Formats: sequence, structure tokens, C-alpha cells
Amino acid sequence: MADISLPASEDNASGFVVFMPWVTLPRSIRVGRFRFCPLRLSEIATVVDQSIAPVVERAVQCYVRRNGQPIESCTIVLRVRGPQHWNVPRRHWNLAVEAAKKLALACLSEQRFFEGHFSPHLNATMFRIIGQGVSAGSDQIAPYFARRGGGLQIGGLRFKDVVFQRPPQIEGTSCEVINERLLRALEKAERLECGAARAVNSSLETFLLANAEAPDLDSDSCVTLSAISFERLIEPTTNTAQGLASAFADYWAPFVRLTVANAKRIKPDEKYTPEQNSWPIHRKWMKELYEARSATVHQGPRSEFSKNWSAWQHLVLAAFAYPLTIKLRLAEAGLYSPNDRELAAFEVFDLLLDSSWGKGWRKPPEWSKILSMAEGTRAIHTAVASAMRKHEGNLSGET
Repeated sequence: MADISLPASEDNASGFVVFMPWVTLPRSIRVGRFRFCPLRLSEIATVVDQSIAPVVERAVQCYVRRNGQPIESCTIVLRVRGPQHWNVPRRHWNLAVEAAKKLALACLSEQRFFEGHFSPHLNATMFRIIGQGVSAGSDQIAPYFARRGGGLQIGGLRFKDVVFQRPPQIEGTSCEVINERLLRALEKAERLECGAARAVNSSLETFLLANAEAPDLDSDSCVTLSAISFERLIEPTTNTAQGLASAFADYWAPFVRLTVANAKRIKPDEKYTPEQNSWPIHRKWMKELYEARSATVHQGPRSEFSKNWSAWQHLVLAAFAYPLTIKLRLAEAGLYSPNDRELAAFEVFDLLLDSSWGKGWRKPPEWSKILSMAEGTRAIHTAVASAMRKHEGNLSGET
């Protein structure tokens, strides 16, 4: 996730500023030993030393939007402790990268799908951090590019001669919701050395890479990465399609809504129809996701296996289900309590798997309608239950 720029002479640097140029968070949020804060360029002097503020502003202005104009705001990474909160030492770089990954998860876990302009799009590329060494009064930049067996540092460049264009996959993206409860649960899991924390840390990198929407990764490669992320997260006893599907179904056992036999659109493998007809649809989906991975890694698809979802559909489903599965693992460890919105998502995942994906704008996918109705029903039930408890409490007080 690193794109590091160093000053021409690191020994003379006054500090090392870290920021996310491509996303402005809706609010400040702490992740481990760092705080990620939304920042307008006009406010830089409020978070860094006055002497260094002009240089930091010029460094950030190297990052430009599609029209070539410098970005107007970004997210700066601050240390929670230390004499200069804005100065993140190079030895803390890997820690900052790990914190940024968890922040990306906390945001992507709340992403909506198929809601048009009502739902901002997110991807992992938005949350990649940049490191920039800065020296008071300097007008130079020395970009550093990691390479196999070493790296390349290019010196003698001035800020005004360097431009970093916003990646195309960042267009039309924004972040509006951060799941802080998930961040706190992950931090507690790490303190307790819980197996769920190990599984998340092992799987998160591949999940984020699958959802970076990088142009050099095709959909089949992203499906493969998504399947690997589930494999690492769930930790099945047998690393096969059957083993992963069975372990996935164990976590989702409380939320079986449809079996393959009752599905409208999902077909079992012809050779194993009697057995698979009793499966919940989510088990069949995970088996197919792993088989899609195997088809890319090994010798192509096997004709005896049914294929109910295309590659792009697998990617949407995996992006939706992976954060939910993390929440199930944390809930199993007693570290997370799903809210009504999340419970609704668990309950209708089978329905989403069996839903129509639409035919363009004239016939949109059923996804949004299914999920919204489930969330509305849950909200009503919660409101009624709360009112009943309040009423019973009033009656108890009267007696």
C-alpha cells in the first residue's frame, strides 16, 4: 500500500508526514497508535509546525485531480503520542500501513451496492497512504520507488515539476461511514491474541488487493484473491472447495434462508444434485468461488461443476460477505454485537445470492430492494420491542 517519497537528504529532513491524498474522511478516527484526520489544505498550519507548513502544503499540492488542479483536502495521519503528532518516523511506517488497512476495512464493511448516486462508491485504493519527507524551506522532492532487491530514488526534482495524477479508479468515490465498533473489536481481539485477529490480519491484504479495482488486475485475478482472503479468514480444516464451503456454512448456520432445492436461479452440480439440494445457497456460492479460484490457478473450469455466478457477481458478493464474516468471527469470540442493519444483511444473504442481477438501468438488480426491506422490517421490530419494554416498565412502576 506504500507510495513513499523521500527528501533529497533524509538526514536534513525536519519530519516525515503521512497522508491519504485520495480520500477525505467524514470525521477523525483513531486506529491503534494513529489518528486519521480530515484536512483541508488551508488548515495545514493547524496540525504541523508553522515553519514546515508551506513545504507540506506544496508536497500535498503535487497530487492533482482529473482536471489537473491540486486536491483541496485529504486525510492526514497523526501519531496519538509524541512531541510532533504530524511527524511519523520511518520506523513506524509499517505500523501506519497496518492501521490504514484496518481503516479501509472499517469503511468498506459499510459499503452499499446498487443504490446509484445515493450510495458513494468505495475501493481499497482510496485508503493507500503516502509518506513525504519534508525540510523547512526546501523546494525539492526525491520520489522513491520500491523494486525487487532494492529501490530507486530520483533526486534533483522540484515540487513544481512533479505531479501525481489521481488514479482512474478513484473517480466517483467517497467515504461517508466508518464502523468504529469494528475497529475497537479488532483492537481488543489483538490485545487478547484472539484467533480471529490472526485470521483477519492474514486475510486482509488479499481482500484489499481484490477490491482495489486496479487496472492491472482482471476480474479473474480479483476473484482468486477474494477466495484466498476467505480461505485465510475462515481457516478450514481442509483447503478444498468442499472444505471451505462447509466451514463458511458453519459460521452462517444461524442465517439459512434458502436451500439450493428452493432457489429460483441456483442450480446444483449435476453429479451431486441429491446432496447439494439440501445445502444453504451460501454454501454453494462459497464452493463456486473457490472453484473459480482453482480454474484460474490450475487448469481451467471443470465442466461437471455448475456456475451460477459470473466473475463480477462473485466480486460483489465477496466484498459484501467478507466483512460480515469477520463480524461473525468476532461475535463468536464475544467481541462484537451485530446491529439491526448487519443482522438484516446476514438474514437476506441467501436471498441476495438468488436474486436477479438486472438488465441495465431499465431493469435494475433486486439487491437494493431486498436489503432495504429487510432493514426496514428489522427497524420496525426493534421499535415495537422497545415500546413494549417501555410500556411494561411503566406498568411495573405503577404497581
